[in-house]
Amino acid sequence: MKKIAFLLALVSLVVGSSCSKFLENDIEATNKKNAQEIDDYISQKNLQMLSTTSGLKYSINQVSLGRNAAIGDEITFHYTLYLLNGTKVDSTSRINNTPAKITLGASNIIAGFLEALSLLKEGERGTFIMPSILGFGSQSSATVPSNSNLRLDLEIVKLRSEDQIIDEYVKATKITLTEKTSTGLRFLRTLEVPDGTQLKAGLLATVKYTGYLAATGKQFDTGQLGVALGDGAVVKGFEEGLLKMRVGEKATLVFPSSLGYGVKGNTSIPPYAPLIFNVEIVSAK
Repeated sequence: MKKIAFLLALVSLVVGSSCSKFLENDIEATNKKNAQEIDDYISQKNLQMLSTTSGLKYSINQVSLGRNAAIGDEITFHYTLYLLNGTKVDSTSRINNTPAKITLGASNIIAGFLEALSLLKEGERGTFIMPSILGFGSQSSATVPSNSNLRLDLEIVKLRSEDQIIDEYVKATKITLTEKTSTGLRFLRTLEVPDGTQLKAGLLATVKYTGYLAATGKQFDTGQLGVALGDGAVVKGFEEGLLKMRVGEKATLVFPSSLGYGVKGNTSIPPYAPLIFNVEIVSAK
């Protein structure tokens, strides 16, 4: 019985090794075919292109003195994605002026598109040719056959860092900024109550609040809660703002994701999201 079991295991290893070798050969053949198709396309279109280590081909068609996107930046862009036979796969609408927006590092997009976004500066346009391994790979759809090489025409319209998003919001409120702290919190007191109890660690504060995404103004939560100050029960920016307030006061707290839900976010807050909270201190004990 032991000998039979050993032979079965050996057969499995041989079959697995053969399948693995077949798969490697198949991938190698696909990559070679794709590389030739891309070279032929570039030659036929008389394109002058550079190449990255990943295999992405690119040319910058409109140069800018702007900056490159950093992780956490909001990127506004126009694009058209084609198969190399000229079939359009997807695009934004320039006629209706409806560019796309993503936050770099927080969105799931194909590798070639992501690399292209990182190569262009704000205000630049470029053409990118990506092998299928940087696109949709062996997946297929009604418009994209498996192992399809892709052409991407891309323009970076605007970049906004978290600080830019926050500062634009604060400027738009036309409320005088009370304080900007070293951590990045913007504190805007909207109702002052000099004789109210000053909040401090150890108190339980009852707080009315409404939360918004600073990038879009979309409300994600509202209500009333009890906050045990100093216990780290709420995000850092929220608690830091509360500790500047007295009972009866109202304020707007605006802070970066590093004081909020960080690089992970949650079900209603995306990664790298700066937040706005309108708060009122109801009581403290």
